[in-house]
Amino acid sequence: MASSEEDGTVEEKENNNKKRTKSSLATAWLTFYNIAMTAGWLVLAIAMIRFYITKGTHKGLYRSIARTLKFFQTFALVEVGHCAIGIVRTSVIVTGVQVCSRIFMVWFITNSIRPIQNEESVILFLVVWTMTEITRYSYYTFNLLHHLPFFIKWARLRCFTLVGGMSLNCHYRVGHCV
Repeated sequence: MASSEEDGTVEEKENNNKKRTKSSLATAWLTFYNIAMTAGWLVLAIAMIRFYITKGTHKGLYRSIARTLKFFQTFALVEVGHCAIGIVRTSVIVTGVQVCSRIFMVWFITNSIRPIQNEESVILFLVVWTMTEITRYSYYTFNLLHHLPFFIKWARLRCFTLVGGMSLNCHYRVGHCV
């Protein structure tokens, strides 16, 4: 009887070690992913600011950042995979719709219809997305590291309140109501 209890304990320890290892790998990957995405959106923000300071206009901005924007927006498809394999507890469908709607906006609307690339509404969604993504990915990164600064938490809560109204207006102006 004692040996079966010991075996059960050993099995439980092995299962816990496997979960911990799996969890450690998932956490390491998610931390890397969120840092990379934060950096990518920061690069986009800096490029947009530099463009506007240099040119004094928003005309041509989309074309100057299109490659980087398409890369990072498309790379977000990985998040659907995160949901599908269970390393994050979010709906695959909700995440898929969110990511795919943005990819649709970038690749099939803005990239394909050149006349709208210089519209203020496109610049608005670029600014809104950039603010949102820098805040969101920073929040996730610091949360995974168990060191969430008050400012990041505050910014995430306030940014979505502010950006929500701007985002709806942006999609309406582009002709895509959400």
